[in-house]
Amino acid sequence: MTTALRLVPPPASDLLPARAMRLWELIRPETLEVLNWDETMKVLRPSPEHPFLGLRICSRVGCLAQARRSELGLCSACRGRWKRSGKSFEDFVASDPKILTGASGDCGVPKCGRPWTSSRTQMCEWHRELFKKLGEPPLQEFFTHPRVQPLPRLGHCAVDACHRMRPSPAHPFCLAHWPRWKEAAARGADFETWCRLEPGSSESTAVSLRGLPPLVVAEILYVLQARTDTEVRTSAMLLRSIVQHLREQQVEQFDDIRVTPNTKLSGAVGKMRLLIETGCTTPELEQIKDVWNMGAFGLGQWRRLDFTQLHQEWMRRACKAWVLDEIPRRYGKNIPNSLSEMILCIAHLSRTLVRTRDDDGVDPAALGRRDIEAFTQHMAHLHHTEEISAFRRQTVCRFTGRFLREIRDMGLTRPGEMLADLPDDFALRRHDMPPPITDEAPGRALPKEVLAQLCERLPDLDQIRDGGDDIRNAIEILIDTGRRPDEVGCLPWDCLETDEHGKSVLVYTDFKNNRAGCRLPIPDSTAAIIVRQKKVVRARFPDTDLTRLVLFPRPRQNADGTQPFRMNHIGNVQRRWINAMEPLLLDDGTEFPKLEVAPYSYRHSYAQRHADAGTLPDVLRELMGHRSLQTTQTYYRVTEKRTRAAVDKLISHQFDRHGNRVWTEARRLLDHEHARLRIGQVSVPYGICVEPSNVKAGGHGCPFRFRCVGCDHFRTDPSYLPELRTYLDSLLRDRERLAAATDLDEWARIEATPSEEEIKRIRTLIRRVETDLDGLTDDERTQIKEATRTLRKTRTVSLGMPGVRPPAPDLRLERDA
Repeated sequence: MTTALRLVPPPASDLLPARAMRLWELIRPETLEVLNWDETMKVLRPSPEHPFLGLRICSRVGCLAQARRSELGLCSACRGRWKRSGKSFEDFVASDPKILTGASGDCGVPKCGRPWTSSRTQMCEWHRELFKKLGEPPLQEFFTHPRVQPLPRLGHCAVDACHRMRPSPAHPFCLAHWPRWKEAAARGADFETWCRLEPGSSESTAVSLRGLPPLVVAEILYVLQARTDTEVRTSAMLLRSIVQHLREQQVEQFDDIRVTPNTKLSGAVGKMRLLIETGCTTPELEQIKDVWNMGAFGLGQWRRLDFTQLHQEWMRRACKAWVLDEIPRRYGKNIPNSLSEMILCIAHLSRTLVRTRDDDGVDPAALGRRDIEAFTQHMAHLHHTEEISAFRRQTVCRFTGRFLREIRDMGLTRPGEMLADLPDDFALRRHDMPPPITDEAPGRALPKEVLAQLCERLPDLDQIRDGGDDIRNAIEILIDTGRRPDEVGCLPWDCLETDEHGKSVLVYTDFKNNRAGCRLPIPDSTAAIIVRQKKVVRARFPDTDLTRLVLFPRPRQNADGTQPFRMNHIGNVQRRWINAMEPLLLDDGTEFPKLEVAPYSYRHSYAQRHADAGTLPDVLRELMGHRSLQTTQTYYRVTEKRTRAAVDKLISHQFDRHGNRVWTEARRLLDHEHARLRIGQVSVPYGICVEPSNVKAGGHGCPFRFRCVGCDHFRTDPSYLPELRTYLDSLLRDRERLAAATDLDEWARIEATPSEEEIKRIRTLIRRVETDLDGLTDDERTQIKEATRTLRKTRTVSLGMPGVRPPAPDLRLERDA
């Protein structure tokens, strides 16, 4: 897919029949059966019982008119007759004579091809007159009378849209259109124009597609199939209106229809256009366009990629090739967004070439280093004039540099390829990139007090449109688990399991990294929310197979509960909820901006809560589902400034293996001392090590078999106090367990038993650290506690030896049940 794109002319008009053939291949036979499609008459008669195509028929016996939206289920005419009759509703519906409203049929005389002119007698005009002349005898006698002979058909009504037969040879119209034409003729109407524009005869259960080109007929049948598949209702009134527009405008294809914008009709027509376009197109056909329908690539029929922002032909073609090469390597639910971001960034380069070059940059062979410099200068100008932010400037330069580098890696600049003439110096070098931004802001995590207010106001979701228990449970799971919104919205019904220890585990799919069956330990309180949601969903869809049922079914267009929330559904409902609530206040009384509250901010808050609680970074990386620890560290904030301040606080409370203070006086460290501390030490499970060979090996080269508390290179401070206590408890448990063991040789028991000297040394260290903290003032202890929390957020221990970790806390926020 990385070969050069060969742009071809857009399809000509003679390709329209081929388009119709493709649509007929996509239309299933069962769809035509559901629609009751009459190929000869070109008429649709969907069953009234169909949930998405059928009409609600009048409940009166024999009446086929469309019922009003009321509990009675009567049409307007029958409702008026019932009120005037004085009968009860049941008697009126059951006992009134049969009246077929808005329908037509063949004459009741056997083999007669003329249509009836009266729904009561159901006879054509000629036979009805004869019936009266013969004194209205019984029907069997009338049918066998020698003067009663069947009459041949006279053909269809002259109106293009009408499917009824002519009742008389005296005029070319059906019974309904003949008086209409006489009125129109009296006004001087043109016969051919009137026949083409006049709508068909009203019939509640039928929609006529007569008078439309074959391609348009195929498009309408296909779009009805597509809308039914997605459980979208299409009313007969809407369909008749669209068909009438198509007929009046004499379009050759559905895409040519013109309707009044910003109306219900225009919205339906727009969605139908997209459905037809998705059905007709293929990835190969999309490549010749400058605006791609991503539905052809299986990435959402409503998504678009717009290449018209790139003014140079070579750049458009190169970008299309890059997108085609990139699509197979992208995963997740939002691939078009990331691809569009590349197009938006390259558009800055395209506009710069138009601004600075006489040839607008259309000749790639004429480009060079000075054009790159003009681009970087223009981006700096946009930043300095505050038209773009510093972050946006860095993003545009980074993406543009990547694009220019990867089109060369794809081989597009080889001899004979589309960019063979592109110079090598037309590329962004490392020094062209803006310096990275150092962000010391609090990050996207929500403050604790704001998150607490949101949890208190969760019951208010019941008052929000599309709110309710489903959305509330989804938001609670987002807060508790820190998963991405699409991961929670697409949870299957059986997403809850129990591990070997009897603890609850959430099983989900990481769409972004294409990993299925991911497992996340969750507290029992969160598991209770999932169990409650499972019971509600099962009661709502009792007949659906559990393997296809989802935990959060889409509220509309989802008859069997197998369609999960749309990607933006949680975000839309939450935004309405946030906007409707009272201001969110911080501890200092200032207002927190509501725009900062988004479903994804719960993921950042989850990471920040764990970091504040001292969860080790490598553990947090596993909880977040990241492959890189660097990615995890972007989800919470521990800046260098705060880290240095924490080191300054704790350095004077550092102790060696004997419990003696290492630094005799507290003072602020200089820059070079911070650097020395960073490169001259390595973390161990309950302190740091300054032994040079072990530091050089990154903690994996201890020459003394990790006997830390007996080594003079060992240091510890109050930030390691939880690990020291946990390690002491572990030593005591191991000692008691080995003492009670009966299946070990004595030499093995002695070697495995922790030494009394090690236990004594650990106790001494703990006592010395606690005594040192007890001697501080309350304010100093608070500062030490904050410094400890800051350093623990960035601490990683990986020595290839058994680690000591405190039990993971239950960080679920308290909320009303």
